[in-house]
This record gives sequence, C-alpha cells and structure tokens, in this order.
Amino acid sequence: MSTGLFTHESCYRHITGFSSPDSPERIRAIEERLVASGLESAFCRKQTERQASLEDLLRAHDQQYVDHVRSLIPQKEGELIYISEDTIVSRDSWTAALESAGCVLEALDEVHSGKLTNAFCCVRPPGHHAHRDKAEGFCIFNNVAIAALYARDVLGIERIAVLDIDAHHGDGTEDILAGLEGIHFFSFFEKEIFPYPKLESLAPNVHKFALAAGDRGEAACEVIRSKWEPLIRECHPQLILISAGFDAHMADTMSGLDFSDLDYAHITRIIDDIARSVCDEKIVSVLEGGYEPRSLSRAVVAHIRTLAHV
Repeated sequence: MSTGLFTHESCYRHITGFSSPDSPERIRAIEERLVASGLESAFCRKQTERQASLEDLLRAHDQQYVDHVRSLIPQKEGELIYISEDTIVSRDSWTAALESAGCVLEALDEVHSGKLTNAFCCVRPPGHHAHRDKAEGFCIFNNVAIAALYARDVLGIERIAVLDIDAHHGDGTEDILAGLEGIHFFSFFEKEIFPYPKLESLAPNVHKFALAAGDRGEAACEVIRSKWEPLIRECHPQLILISAGFDAHMADTMSGLDFSDLDYAHITRIIDDIARSVCDEKIVSVLEGGYEPRSLSRAVVAHIRTLAHV
C-alpha cells in the first residue's frame, strides 16, 4: 500500500480574479514543487473527474443553498460573481466545487478499501468555511464535512475524527458536524482573526483550541499531544480526516502564526503516529488554506513526505 495524491484539472479553471488569495497559482506551485522534490515515485498519483452527487452535497448542505449557488454561476467566460462577501465564482466554479468534493470521496473510497494507506487531496476551492447554508472564506461546499458524512452514511464507518490544522477555524465544519454522533471535530486556530470564532464549542463533539499571534509550531504540537491525542484515543476513530491548511506559515500574511516547513512535518508525524495506533493509518488529508505559493508548496511537500514515510 502507498500514499495517494488526488487532484483534478478543474482546480485551474476555478477563476476568482485578482482580489482573491485563492488562485490557481496555489495548485501550480504545489505541482511544480512536487516534481522538483523528486517525490513523485513515493506516492500514487490519481487524476480524477469524479463529481460529488446531489445526494453527497445534501448530507452537508441545505437544498436551498445548493440551488442558490447553482443559480449564481455565470455563463460567460471571464465573468465573476460574489456569492458571499469574500467568495467568488466563475463559469467553471460549479464543476470545480463538485470535483473537489468528489476528489475527496474518491480518495476516501480507496483508503477505506485498503488500496491506499492514506491520501492527500490537492484541491480547490477549499471547503472548511462553507456552512450548511452559506458560502464563506473562499469556500463553496465543505469538502471534509461531505466526506465525513459519506464515510458514515455510505461506507458505514461508525467513528470518525476530523482534524483542522488551518490557521483559521473551520467554522463551516463545526456548523455542519456539531452534535453528530460518532464524529469528533478538532480545531486549533489563531484567535481574533477570521472567522472570529467563539472559543466555546457548539457541541460536546467539537474540540476547539486557540493559539495566539506569534505562536510557533511547537504550540500546535503541544495542543495535539496534550489535548487532542487523549480525546482521539478515547473516541478511537476508524478514520481520520484532516483539513490541511498551511496559512499558519511564517511567510503567509493571512495569519500571525509563525510555523516553519519543519513544523508541518512534525504536526503530520504526530497525527500519523496516532492514526497508526487507532485506525491503521487511514488518513485522508484535504488542502484548505495557504496563500503564499512558495511557502505553501514547501509545507505541502513536508506534509506529503511525512504521510508517505520518505
């Protein structure tokens, strides 16, 4: 078995204009860094066109919201429309959003079946700010929440842990997963930045831990070891999903955290060690934030290298 890298061509056709930090350059930088790193032989590359179905979307989102997004997709090439204050769509954004969620489902199927040990999904648009009934933070549909509910309802996985390591709290994921039996959501994030989350959790299955501007990766590692790990072992998940944001990097101006490339390797190693003992290393990691292309690409390579044990 091996590590899978899942992506899709529509990542490049989701055009958001110069005002949005979520650009196709993010994916291009990761792809180029992976080639330059010589890592390609260490993972199984999967290019997929699978689209999440309406049934898949409706496990996490309201029908009215899905219909609203579809109605706002422009028909003309080059036309851009805001579907929220900070989330932009263009002609191919609908396909890109469906294929991003579908990409994660494809990865989940292969990890669950044992064809792969674990997987990283290099996709955009991201998902963890997308609520049940609204877009937010460059996110249209919540890829990780859709995957968690597919894992529960279709694959029959009874115990799931969702770990969010983005600098920004996955408020959409909390909104969708709060209170659901068998799914535990863990999130560390920089306090007092978007989406300005309350520090108390919406439900007992939501575990939130705030970091402060200037905190380095050691602080995140300590949260995982001392706060997350005992809870994860207690709920003993059969699957771990990661909302893998890389905007806590010291070179990324979207947060005030000061993580290094090596910090992302350490964070991934701790999670991987936990996963090895509780769920046979069944991890599906999904790209969220990370908006400075050079640091993003280096951090992603560190993350994938650690998942692949090379």
